[in-house]
Amino acid sequence: MSKPVILITTGKQGQLTPRGEIQAVTANCNMQYVHSVVRAGGAPVLLPCMADKEAIQAALLAADGLLLTGGGDILSLAYGEEPHPASKYQDPVRDAMEFEVTRLALDRELPVLGICRGVQLLNVALGGTLIQDVPSQVRGAVKHYSQGLDTVLLHTLDIEEDSLLARVFQTTSMAVNSYHHQAVKDVGLGLRTNCQARDGVIEGIEAADGRPILGVQFHPEELTEKHPRFQMLFDWLVVEAGTSADRSAPDEDSTELSTRTAALA
Repeated sequence: MSKPVILITTGKQGQLTPRGEIQAVTANCNMQYVHSVVRAGGAPVLLPCMADKEAIQAALLAADGLLLTGGGDILSLAYGEEPHPASKYQDPVRDAMEFEVTRLALDRELPVLGICRGVQLLNVALGGTLIQDVPSQVRGAVKHYSQGLDTVLLHTLDIEEDSLLARVFQTTSMAVNSYHHQAVKDVGLGLRTNCQARDGVIEGIEAADGRPILGVQFHPEELTEKHPRFQMLFDWLVVEAGTSADRSAPDEDSTELSTRTAALA
């Protein structure tokens, strides 16, 4: 029996020589994403940053599910705001690539899991906005960026009882790790909030109509071995990918979600 193919987006990273010079730029993905997908029974395939839309489409057509990974900040102009002084690590090529592959995945109704930057990308792709710097823009914010010597469960998450996320985790309250300074502000078209930190910061979104679209602000891939509960997110993605009925190319009768994402292409 073939394994569901999960397309995993990647960023870019410069490889330094001993003298500190950048010798090469490589596609970058934390191997914990890969291990978590394999553990769930999926076949991971990495999608490097590129601008060729036909190549992106070809890669997506071979996939059964999409995993949007963590990384730097999305360019704020994509959601109509000037950049906050704390914004950093922008990559317009990655933004464009992930907007395109997300649009295509939604057109095909493939399952999508967004993690950290991935949940933010998903939200912006569907017309939402972001808090550009939680520490300076959210009054009374808890600490959202761990500086521990090991991965720690940093703050509490309250999960909506009727949400897909609650069904996946089988709980409505849990502690999570945290490595972010931006977060979802205005929720995008066709999405709903599924969880929040105790300071009110949105920590997850999902499709309001029950489609297999899910995003979380924390990093479950770093916790799957030490805290097996977090493997459930990747198990969900692979199961949904394996049972996805519609693998066809997008047609002219695209949904309202698809129409909104096409405007960003």
